[in-house]
Amino acid sequence: MSSDQDEHQRENAATDELLEAIRARLERLIRDGAKVSALGSPDTVAADIVARLGLVKNPWADIVGPCYSSGGLQKELGVGRAALSKAVRERRALRLDTSDQRTLYPAFQVRNGALVPGLSEVLPILGEGVDDPWTWAQWLNTPLRGGDGVERRHIDRLAAGEVAGVVAAARRDAASWGS
Repeated sequence: MSSDQDEHQRENAATDELLEAIRARLERLIRDGAKVSALGSPDTVAADIVARLGLVKNPWADIVGPCYSSGGLQKELGVGRAALSKAVRERRALRLDTSDQRTLYPAFQVRNGALVPGLSEVLPILGEGVDDPWTWAQWLNTPLRGGDGVERRHIDRLAAGEVAGVVAAARRDAASWGS
């Protein structure tokens, strides 16, 4: 089982334990005569409780989207660990290291079982502007409205074969980051 699956199972178990503890406390209050129905709508009460927990969703999940673990990407690409590490070193593949020591590989960089063509030309250019793979991921995956009014991501343009246009945009933006 992958570490992503392990973490998902741990979070589900923690959620189940929390819900059971809340249920037990509410049942004790009801036995002691409390009127839970007086609190208002269940959805409003639940929203208030969750808001007070102080949990924050990491915004990067929405920016980057789904990710592979190392093993998952190796399987998807049909390569071994050494080949994947080499692709990252050579800036042909994008790896994101998290603050909790996890390694993620954005799924957007893979199409039809292969890395998106042109990525190997763009990542080194972006690296000249700022040495931050998270910034590169955001740059590649953020939808931008073109002159035709259509929103497209740089990674989609690469996948469509518009390598020269994306390389030019990467040079322009990387130069502005470096100044």
